[in-house]
Amino acid sequence: MRRNGPNGMHGMSGMSGMSGMSGMRGLRGLRGLRGLKNQHGRLRAVCCGWIAAVLVMAAARGEMPGPQRVGVRLDVTGELFASAGQNGQQASHQASQQARQHEGATIREPVEMTARFDFDEAFDETAAARRCYREATASMRVGGATTTATLMPDARRLLMARVGTTPVPYLADGFLSGEESDLLETPFDSLLVDDLLPKEPVSIGQAWEIPADVTAGLLAIDTVESGAIQARLEEVADGQAKIVFSGILDGAVDGVPTHVTTEGSFAAAGLEVAPADETAETTTDVVRARYELHGRVDQLAVVIRERRQASHVAPGFEIEARLLVTRVALDRVASEGSGVVPDSEQAADSAADSASDSAAGRGKSLRTLGAGGPGRVWYRDALGRFDLVHDTRWRRVEDGENGLVMRLLDRGALVGQCSITSLPRAPAASLPTREELQRDIERSLAGQVDRTDAAEETDRGDGLRVVRVASSGTAGRLPFQWIHYVLAARDGSRTSVTFMFEKSMQQRFADADRMLVAGLRLPAVEGQPGSTAALPDGGRQPAR
Repeated sequence: MRRNGPNGMHGMSGMSGMSGMSGMRGLRGLRGLRGLKNQHGRLRAVCCGWIAAVLVMAAARGEMPGPQRVGVRLDVTGELFASAGQNGQQASHQASQQARQHEGATIREPVEMTARFDFDEAFDETAAARRCYREATASMRVGGATTTATLMPDARRLLMARVGTTPVPYLADGFLSGEESDLLETPFDSLLVDDLLPKEPVSIGQAWEIPADVTAGLLAIDTVESGAIQARLEEVADGQAKIVFSGILDGAVDGVPTHVTTEGSFAAAGLEVAPADETAETTTDVVRARYELHGRVDQLAVVIRERRQASHVAPGFEIEARLLVTRVALDRVASEGSGVVPDSEQAADSAADSASDSAAGRGKSLRTLGAGGPGRVWYRDALGRFDLVHDTRWRRVEDGENGLVMRLLDRGALVGQCSITSLPRAPAASLPTREELQRDIERSLAGQVDRTDAAEETDRGDGLRVVRVASSGTAGRLPFQWIHYVLAARDGSRTSVTFMFEKSMQQRFADADRMLVAGLRLPAVEGQPGSTAALPDGGRQPAR
């Protein structure tokens, strides 16, 4: 059963370097986040008022569960592994063939990760949930290198969408960074844990199976191909039920197999109900008490062991994760004066202070603004050369001074690759032309490009000249297509964007290049025409 759609393997081979762990997304891409200035005290006050307003509306409707405070502790140990020849800079089928010659050599690195989350959560009809984070941090050690990730203060009030059985965080008026989005995706998300409860009353010792799509969502994987999680009511005392669960299953993430075993327990309210067969009371049959398990899952503890193969965009791993999720009604938190996660306020203050320090002198937030929504994230080049809002199907595999390399995954299949590189500054007002770009392509891809399919140049409303050339040819005896862009500002700043994909993927790739380039902007230059840059779906980026 799938949570996001079918998966498969196709196209170019290869995978990313050992920079993160895909699937248990909070472990993926923990390269650290650039600071974003904000006032944490004001944020906390706004969050409290915001959640309280949602509480009033939900109570008035009488349809939604009450707001709650959620604490999450995640501790992971294990090993990452990748073939020596695999890296994110393979830009052709020929490079993939060379990498396969080295697949016998495997690089292995120990990995440890700790993550802590503390947030208020309220449910309504406009989004699956609204959250206000007090704390969201993770620290991962791979070999001898340690990286950390923190949800920045200006992103701590966010929305959650439920896409199938996948929880997706997003901002209403802006975009989370890819690191922030990865950080927030953890197994057994609070949005899904109530789906562990049975739909019908059960007896002590009775078991039920968790649906495959829910299981995939809970484990933060794409599909469950075989196996299942079985839950069983163990006991009920003083109206509180204890449920245990376990499972062994095989599934897939990003088109590669994964094997998962899990075991844990959780608590929920248990209400005794009338026997299903009322005539049993007049016979010699033993009547077993039956309980309706309802309300919120209050506390969940689980151990997950996973062994996953390397994919097009991430290394393989074998890990053990220990997770504790605690959920308490907000009115109970207020009356008891205690938090879900000890010292969470102090941790949130520390995170906010760190973010403010790192953003000192920048004047205002660097986050890209616009009409936010699930499925898109924001990237800012480390050297400030360009900003990008892109579809989450584009997955980063290389990020450094030489530029950005991403791969487009669609339901597990590798569809194409994109490279973004800053070019040397040209003389002011010297804008590129399609003829110049076409000549450059013919020189750099001599022997591969057979023909030019289309060439165009346009001037965007933000003052950027955009030149696009699409061409066809062969690489490694396979038909390929390339799409080259040059974006140029009138001050001489230039950026190159190159897409490549197998011709068989043309229909699946569609207009992915145009959508990505629409979300790309160069740093605003003082006095440059155009105060905003268009983003996909109508979002606008204010000039800095």
